[in-house]
Amino acid sequence: MFKYRLIMLVSFSFLTFIYANDTQNYTLDKITATGEKEFQFNNKDFINGKDLGARQANQMSDVFATQPDVNVGGGGVMAQKIYVRGIEDRLLRVTIDGAAQNGNAFHHQGNTIIDPGMLKEVEITKGAANASAGPGALAGAITMTTKDASDLLEKGQNFGASLASSFYTNYGIRENVMAYGRGSHFDVLAYYTYQNIFYYRDGEHAFKNLFHPKSEDKVIGSPSQQNNVLLKANAYLNEKDKITFTYNMTRDNATRPFRANVTNAIGEEGFNFAQELFDHTDQNHNVSLQYAHQGGKNFGSPKVKVDAYGSVRNIYLTPRFDTSDEGPFKDDDEGRTPRNIFLNNFGADLKISHPIAEDYSNTLDYGLNYQNMTVMDKAQKEITKEQRGKESSNIIGAYVQANYSLVKSLTVGAGTRYDVYTYFDKNSQNHVTQGFSPSVAVLYEPIDSIDMKLSYAYVTRGALPGDALLIQDDEVTIDPKLKSEKGQNVEFDMDFTQEYFSLRGAVFYQVIGDFINSYGHPITEDQKAAAASKGSNGEDRGFRQNLKDKINIYGYELGASFNYENFVATLGFARSYPTVRGKLINDTYELGATTGFNYTLRLSYTFPSIGLDLSWLSRFVQTLDYEGYDIYNAEFYHTHKPGYGVHNIYVNYTPPKIKGLRFSIVLNNIFNKDYIDQTSPIKVEADGKGNDVANAVRKALAQPGFDGRFEISYKF
Repeated sequence: MFKYRLIMLVSFSFLTFIYANDTQNYTLDKITATGEKEFQFNNKDFINGKDLGARQANQMSDVFATQPDVNVGGGGVMAQKIYVRGIEDRLLRVTIDGAAQNGNAFHHQGNTIIDPGMLKEVEITKGAANASAGPGALAGAITMTTKDASDLLEKGQNFGASLASSFYTNYGIRENVMAYGRGSHFDVLAYYTYQNIFYYRDGEHAFKNLFHPKSEDKVIGSPSQQNNVLLKANAYLNEKDKITFTYNMTRDNATRPFRANVTNAIGEEGFNFAQELFDHTDQNHNVSLQYAHQGGKNFGSPKVKVDAYGSVRNIYLTPRFDTSDEGPFKDDDEGRTPRNIFLNNFGADLKISHPIAEDYSNTLDYGLNYQNMTVMDKAQKEITKEQRGKESSNIIGAYVQANYSLVKSLTVGAGTRYDVYTYFDKNSQNHVTQGFSPSVAVLYEPIDSIDMKLSYAYVTRGALPGDALLIQDDEVTIDPKLKSEKGQNVEFDMDFTQEYFSLRGAVFYQVIGDFINSYGHPITEDQKAAAASKGSNGEDRGFRQNLKDKINIYGYELGASFNYENFVATLGFARSYPTVRGKLINDTYELGATTGFNYTLRLSYTFPSIGLDLSWLSRFVQTLDYEGYDIYNAEFYHTHKPGYGVHNIYVNYTPPKIKGLRFSIVLNNIFNKDYIDQTSPIKVEADGKGNDVANAVRKALAQPGFDGRFEISYKF
């Protein structure tokens, strides 16, 4: 705690110095005010930081709660995984201030880690992404941008600060402090949050033994103690050039079972996996340096953006039980082994955008990408050529894309990228995979209120390091002849917009071929021989290879909104069908999950004269019964996922006569529904069969029951 408080003390002192010594008028606002209209190749959604603040978002499930086509499974904070149209975020290109978050550190934990309080905006690209999204956007992209000082300072204000304190009835606290200031040529933001979720209760136990809870009343694995830091500075070199430095960090500490997303699961040997308690330290550090040149209105004055970034994810697991060969978990080698896993991404991106139209509605874009990704387990003691304890890869890519309005009502966009992937795996095998990723979109606007768009994208993603947890597992071997993964997405979108009413819809079909899975058994005789040469009989833990079956995902989305004066109502509906061999998939730890129909309803009303905002959010997920296909064991079995309806209320009050003061009340799951998110895992052990003892009963973490959140904040 001391070092985080020291960071904030230094930041406050620095910003006070800025305010005292540089009070010139800030004249460079126009560098970020462009009025551009971007041509959208894909179906995109945006979530803004103001909305996240009004909902007191403090974890991934809160961030995407309003999106019917995005689900977040996992229950506990560090177990939460994001699924877009049923596909896990590991198959999307996820960035935080440009820093790539690619890879999979541990299949029982979430991949995307950040404090939502830092976020200014989240952009979700659904379906195979276009050329400029970057390498590896097989099923889309999630782009997260953090706040900076200009988002918080009012006109004419050179220094500001804010304090916020929150209490959660289910059950924790959150304390936040921010300081921000600007001079004539720069601005700086320092942000710190301490959050402690002591534990939470599910709907069945929310009100049992209220003041004297028993261990069974607390969802195991739900504690989470976090320290979050954001430092961001912009240097305005002139009216067109800006340099931005960003550093953000999330550090989570807790005692949880080794398998952080499941609870009370009885293994085949009769022991309880929930008793494998580990001290978990989970950290994510992101640093980026960006240069942006604003550009002009003619083709010869392009916008230029250069990013250099680093992202370091570390999972440090220390067992709190007897791990000896005579201990109670002697038959679970994976679950009693200490881990010190690192997932590192470093890279640089260049983007140049030439205006074809003065408002940048038509552009020619091109650029370069470089990325290095390395995974390692520093706790591995025995290093051999066949089990070298790390994996590494490099991606070098280039792209070009353009869009042009043939007539006022018709715009065509097209582009392609080419990427080369090198991958040196844990078995000391070199893989070089590569390929083109073309895309095209046609936008037709017959009248001002209607947009219709037909788009197609083909994405090639080469072989990359796999699940970092499996580096120590010598029973998981890798096919020496891995091929690139391929994704295709065809989609039709339609938007109808009037003054008080809007309607949007989409239908899509996506296919993923040559998917590289981390479990499964060798398919060909050559693969069996390759596995045997590394000591595996091909029937044990798994064989990392290209899946021979294609994954087909099709679905549709609908949304409507009505706004009149201070009232807004929105309705959303989505359903996707990820299938293999004509059957819906049974959930995986690396590909996707199947859900029923998702509906969202949101109502809000603002009373501006008294500073009061009221909102209601409901999410309904239909029960799902199906005969699913298990890609790991090539078998079909029945799956049942109960449906649920969850309702939340948000109250935000800013007293007009006390500037800067704000009260917020959030009542999540007001009817105390006891449920498990449908994208939480069906199986405890991914590679096990559905009828194994450990997998026979679903043991995913339940979601929190009723949770009242109360926050008071003051902005100076």
